[in-house]
Amino acid sequence: MRSVELSREDNGCVVTARWHADTGSTEITGPDEVVIRVAEDAAPEIRDRGVTSEVLHRIARQVDDMVAEFHELPSVGAYQVMVRRYVEGRLAELAQARGAEADGFESDLLAVFDDVAGRGNPDPLRVLAAATGRSREDLDHLLDAARRRHAHPDRE
Repeated sequence: MRSVELSREDNGCVVTARWHADTGSTEITGPDEVVIRVAEDAAPEIRDRGVTSEVLHRIARQVDDMVAEFHELPSVGAYQVMVRRYVEGRLAELAQARGAEADGFESDLLAVFDDVAGRGNPDPLRVLAAATGRSREDLDHLLDAARRRHAHPDRE
């Protein structure tokens, strides 16, 4: 078990995130502790206001970035874009391989869903929804259809 501490400075405030847990887990976890303080060299107007709700909203991005760093991921925004592009490219490859007119979109979605889930993404359905522009409910139906088709291939 090891402790990890990461810090960022943002517009006169310092945010420090601490993890006091084993880093061997494959799940993406937030810190056990977050401390926000006004920096010693902050401008007087920032020192007068202190840690406000505006600061808390701004700091959320810094915490997201520290979580990504702790788990050795690219920054969260970049990670989301990277995953979406991967999913879009993978769906296009699968469609091209089976022929654009052939049935099989549901199977392609299931293959990509399983791939993204297998890589440890905590919400592969959200990733598919963002990449395809479809609702989670629609995707659930399509994935269920693909699972039934794979479970009973003789019914096709």
